Amino acid sequence: MIAQHVLFVTAGAVGVAVSVIHGVLMQRLMIAPILAGGDLPDRSRRIFPALMHFSTVVWFLAGVALVFASVYLPASTTMVVACVTALLYALGAFGNFWGTRGRHFGWIPLAFSVALIAWALVV
Repeated sequence: MIAQHVLFVTAGAVGVAVSVIHGVLMQRLMIAPILAGGDLPDRSRRIFPALMHFSTVVWFLAGVALVFASVYLPASTTMVVACVTALLYALGAFGNFWGTRGRHFGWIPLAFSVALIAWALVV
């Protein structure tokens, strides 16, 4: 049972780290230059950053939920949180891999988190 908790916490921590790095890089390299260009209408300028950071927020909250569930919640609840988190991370990894044809490194840590969660589920 201790190994399972360690794997869940590690997977959640990796997911949180990926989300923070993703958010910083996206803000600096994508959002700020597009907003500085002035090509977007005012309505789009207000919602554009929120839409671009949606995956960042989801990955962050999923990682925090996985760590919290592993430490504080019963095993059955932790399994549900782990499965949902694995699904979210797998979708992110697949989308990143498919969209960039594997050239972007972001899919690797997300896939690693999915592997850790899968390993914890079978331990």
